[in-house]
Order: sequence, then structure tokens, then C-alpha cells
Amino acid sequence: MRILIAGAGIAGLAAALALARKGHQVQIIEQAAALEEVGAGLQLGPNAMRVLDALGVGDAVASAGQTPPTITMRDGRTSREILKIPLGDSARNRWRAAYVTLHRADLVAILADALEQAQPGSLRTGVALTVIENRPDGVTVTTQTGETLSADLLLGADGIRSVVRQHLFGDDAARFTGHVAWRALVRIDKADPAAPPAGVGAWIGPRRHAVTYRIRPDLVNLVAVTEQADWREEGWNLPGDIDRLRAEFAGWGAITRLLDRVEAPLRWGLHDRKPMRAWHRNRAVLIGDACHPMLPFLAQGAAMGIEDGYALAVLLPSDGADIAPALTRFFALRQPRTARVQATARSNGVDFHEGNPLANLAMRLPLGRAAAARPDAVLARWDWLYGGGPIAPVSGKLA
Repeated sequence: MRILIAGAGIAGLAAALALARKGHQVQIIEQAAALEEVGAGLQLGPNAMRVLDALGVGDAVASAGQTPPTITMRDGRTSREILKIPLGDSARNRWRAAYVTLHRADLVAILADALEQAQPGSLRTGVALTVIENRPDGVTVTTQTGETLSADLLLGADGIRSVVRQHLFGDDAARFTGHVAWRALVRIDKADPAAPPAGVGAWIGPRRHAVTYRIRPDLVNLVAVTEQADWREEGWNLPGDIDRLRAEFAGWGAITRLLDRVEAPLRWGLHDRKPMRAWHRNRAVLIGDACHPMLPFLAQGAAMGIEDGYALAVLLPSDGADIAPALTRFFALRQPRTARVQATARSNGVDFHEGNPLANLAMRLPLGRAAAARPDAVLARWDWLYGGGPIAPVSGKLA
């Protein structure tokens, strides 16, 4: 089939690579002039890494990033450990893939390079959609320059403010959650006393929390989340006031020391939507944040987009004669999983900002609070997520 993809983010690139590997003719159009990503770290759970392995880029992604030994939740003020999830070999043995942290730009570059090798010239930047004609037998789009492009299928991988989504289902503004995320990349030596502990660290406390992890040997990704009543600004790369951020986390030990190394943080208001009742109409379908935007409190936004692209490639027929059953099946398989991830991330955002998060989090473990001390019980809590996959959410089989 001829498949047109709107958006060259992680979901769009992963989908294009998967579809190209299945023999379809793909073209991505991206409205940005170039594939650029400013100051962003990324966590890829074993569920995402298994898909990337299947696409032939897993080794490159793992080499570009770091493999954290643990995810450790701590009290922000005292640094007392609350909960620890072992990763490293434990993740590989239980979920058949590593847990990787890396720079988002590195993942985008790896996917784009692999796509160029698979289908040269299939990515175009500086192209924006203005009109979509979506028919039962095909789709035609018009760009801002008046160019028309026809395809058997259009994928809307164009993010939370998706133009394709708006065309298919009308206006529906995303909801501000009351959380504001601040982020910075901190270049820091491991011997520096301000360097956070190894692994992924979640530092939590009343009405705020922070997450730290390395994406390169000398580069730490910091995301700090605070609360505010309203958000009216546009954009997700807005300059932030470092003095205000330091004041928000005053007395937070490790975070305070790390913030002393930060000069110009960026910030954005976190928005989400309720799960949708449909992702497709005629010959257009949504994937990634366009249909299930994720709050960052489970670190699964990129992973769900990667899973979407692979699942769609597996389910679509080799020709464009009748794709409606495949799109219906795609939604039926993917929507329950992504909705559960959305709900869990939203719940984590509440738990992280509670005064006594240990009681909330530990009681959700299979055997209650006592299970927090048992590594197998802690890992079992995440089997549905890290052991799941794009086609069979429970068994994790990549069909």
C-alpha cells in the first residue's frame, strides 16, 4: 500500500519503519523544517525495546543510551528510599529486553537513519497539511504550498494537537492537569557531589516531585513537576525561571544540589485527554499522542507510540483492498492497553504529590505493604506493562 504519515516524531518514524519492513510504500511529512529536539531525555521500558529489537534498531538504541540498574523512589527531602524496582539483568531475564534511557534526539536519529536505509527519500520536512479528503477508497491531502498527495491510508502521528485528529473528530481541547513540568539537561561528572545516584530516581513529596537519570555518561536528565491552577501559554519548550524552580525545591538535598548546576530550564503545562471511542474513519487512523496523549508519570508515551506503529504494520493487509477490519482490530487491541497506561500515569501523578506516598503505592502491590520488600512482588506489579506488547498486551508476543 501507499501510506502517508503526518508527523515525524517517535510514533511516526517507528510506524514508517515497521510498515516499510512489511513492504509498504511510506512517506512521512513533517511540518517542522528539520528533525530537532531540544533538551529531552527519554525512558524506554522493555516493552518498547522488544519492538525496537524486532525492527532491527534495538542494539543501536541500547548503545546510544544508558542501562540503569534500578528505578528508586525516594522521599524528596530526606532521600529515604521508599520503593526500588531492580532493572539491569532482572529486566532482561523477566521481560526479555533491557530498560534504556537516552536522549530523544538520538532515538529520532536512529529511527530516521534506519528508515532512510529501508526506503530512501521517504521523509520530507517543512510540509504542513491544510486539507484532508478522506474517502472509503483512499485519502488525498493538500499541503500549505498547494501540493496534493494521495495514499491508500493516512496515519495521524502528529501529536496532542493533531491536525488529522481534528479533521476526523472535530475540536476537542486537551485538558490542563494542574501540573507543570520543568526540564533540563545537566552535564555533570560522576565524581561531582551534585551528581544524583545511579539509575532512575523519583524524588517525591507534597505537591511536587522530580525525576533524574543519565542519558549519556556525563549527561543527566532532570524533570521537575510542580502544580499551578491554570495554564494559558502555548508551547512545550518555554523558558523557565531557575530561581523560581530552586525555590520550589528548597531543602530537597540531592535535587537542590543538582539545580545549582542548572542555568536555563524549560517548562511546559501537562495536558491530557480521556480515552477516545474511535481512532479511525475511512482511510485515516491515529497513533501515538494524537489518540492517547500520555502524562510522563509512567514514562510510557514514546513506548506506546512505538507499540502502535508495530501493531498497525502487523495487522494491515499487504494490499489496500479492504483495510477496515484491520483498523477495527487495531483499535480493539490497542485501546484497552493505552487507556490503562493513561490511567496509571494519571494516578501516579496524584500519588507522587501525596504527603504519604508509601501508603498509596505499597498497598497497590499484590500482597500489600509487606510486598514492597520482595523484589519478585515489585517486578510482578509491572508484568502487564513491561511484559506486554503491541499485539498481545498480556503475553507480550510480537506476532
